[in-house]
Amino acid sequence: MRDYEVTVILQPKLEEKERNELVESITVLLVPEDAEDGNPQLDVWGMRKMAYAIQKFSEGYYLHYNAKIDPARLSEIERSMQYMEDVIRYLIVCKED
Repeated sequence: MRDYEVTVILQPKLEEKERNELVESITVLLVPEDAEDGNPQLDVWGMRKMAYAIQKFSEGYYLHYNAKIDPARLSEIERSMQYMEDVIRYLIVCKED
Protein backbone atom coordinates (compact mmCIF):
# COMPACT_ATOMS: atom_id res chain seq x y z
CA MET A 1 0.00 0.00 0.00
CA ARG A 2 1.20 3.47 -0.86
CA ASP A 3 -0.14 6.92 -0.09
CA TYR A 4 -1.85 8.69 -2.99
CA GLU A 5 -3.65 11.97 -3.57
CA VAL A 6 -6.67 11.66 -5.82
CA THR A 7 -8.31 14.79 -7.22
CA VAL A 8 -11.62 14.46 -9.05
CA ILE A 9 -13.64 17.11 -10.92
CA LEU A 10 -17.37 16.44 -11.27
CA GLN A 11 -19.82 18.10 -13.65
CA PRO A 12 -21.32 21.26 -12.13
CA LYS A 13 -24.85 20.52 -13.37
CA LEU A 14 -25.41 17.61 -10.95
CA GLU A 15 -28.14 17.85 -8.35
CA GLU A 16 -27.04 17.40 -4.74
CA LYS A 17 -28.50 13.88 -4.47
CA GLU A 18 -26.76 12.69 -7.66
CA ARG A 19 -23.50 14.31 -6.60
CA ASN A 20 -23.62 12.65 -3.14
CA GLU A 21 -24.25 9.25 -4.74
CA LEU A 22 -21.31 9.74 -7.09
CA VAL A 23 -19.03 10.87 -4.24
CA GLU A 24 -20.05 7.76 -2.30
CA SER A 25 -19.29 5.46 -5.25
CA ILE A 26 -15.85 7.08 -5.76
CA THR A 27 -15.10 6.73 -2.05
CA VAL A 28 -16.05 3.04 -2.14
CA LEU A 29 -13.83 2.59 -5.20
CA LEU A 30 -10.84 3.97 -3.26
CA VAL A 31 -11.41 1.91 -0.09
CA PRO A 32 -8.54 -0.54 0.36
CA GLU A 33 -9.21 -4.25 0.37
CA ASP A 34 -7.66 -4.52 3.84
CA ALA A 35 -9.99 -2.67 6.21
CA GLU A 36 -7.18 -2.09 8.73
CA ASP A 37 -5.65 0.57 6.50
CA GLY A 38 -8.63 2.87 6.94
CA ASN A 39 -10.88 4.75 4.59
CA PRO A 40 -9.75 7.52 2.26
CA GLN A 41 -9.93 11.01 3.72
CA LEU A 42 -12.19 13.26 1.67
CA ASP A 43 -11.73 17.01 1.41
CA VAL A 44 -14.54 18.68 -0.56
CA TRP A 45 -13.26 21.78 -2.31
CA GLY A 46 -16.67 22.53 -3.82
CA MET A 47 -17.51 24.48 -6.95
CA ARG A 48 -14.52 26.21 -8.55
CA LYS A 49 -13.82 27.97 -11.80
CA MET A 50 -11.44 26.07 -14.09
CA ALA A 51 -8.54 27.63 -15.97
CA TYR A 52 -10.00 26.44 -19.28
CA ALA A 53 -13.22 24.78 -20.41
CA ILE A 54 -13.40 21.00 -20.29
CA GLN A 55 -16.30 19.32 -22.11
CA LYS A 56 -17.87 22.80 -22.45
CA PHE A 57 -17.86 23.32 -18.66
CA SER A 58 -16.03 26.31 -17.20
CA GLU A 59 -16.71 25.26 -13.59
CA GLY A 60 -16.44 21.98 -11.78
CA TYR A 61 -17.13 20.43 -8.38
CA TYR A 62 -13.77 19.45 -6.88
CA LEU A 63 -13.04 16.53 -4.54
CA HIS A 64 -9.65 15.70 -3.04
CA TYR A 65 -8.84 12.36 -1.41
CA ASN A 66 -5.87 11.15 0.60
CA ALA A 67 -5.91 7.38 0.31
CA LYS A 68 -3.80 4.28 0.76
CA ILE A 69 -4.02 2.32 -2.50
CA ASP A 70 -2.35 -0.85 -3.68
CA PRO A 71 -0.43 0.12 -6.85
CA ALA A 72 -1.78 -3.01 -8.55
CA ARG A 73 -5.31 -1.54 -8.28
CA LEU A 74 -4.49 1.78 -9.98
CA SER A 75 -5.41 0.63 -13.48
CA GLU A 76 -8.75 -0.71 -12.20
CA ILE A 77 -9.50 2.59 -10.45
CA GLU A 78 -8.54 4.66 -13.50
CA ARG A 79 -10.67 2.48 -15.78
CA SER A 80 -13.67 2.87 -13.47
CA MET A 81 -13.23 6.67 -13.36
CA GLN A 82 -13.08 6.84 -17.17
CA TYR A 83 -16.50 5.19 -17.45
CA MET A 84 -18.19 7.52 -14.96
CA GLU A 85 -20.03 10.00 -17.18
CA ASP A 86 -20.19 12.76 -14.57
CA VAL A 87 -16.45 12.76 -13.86
CA ILE A 88 -14.86 15.48 -16.01
CA ARG A 89 -11.25 14.86 -14.93
CA TYR A 90 -9.29 12.96 -12.33
CA LEU A 91 -5.67 12.87 -11.27
CA ILE A 92 -3.95 10.25 -9.14
CA VAL A 93 -0.55 11.25 -7.71
CA CYS A 94 1.73 9.18 -5.50
CA LYS A 95 2.95 11.03 -2.41
CA GLU A 96 6.68 11.03 -1.79
CA ASP A 97 8.00 8.55 0.74
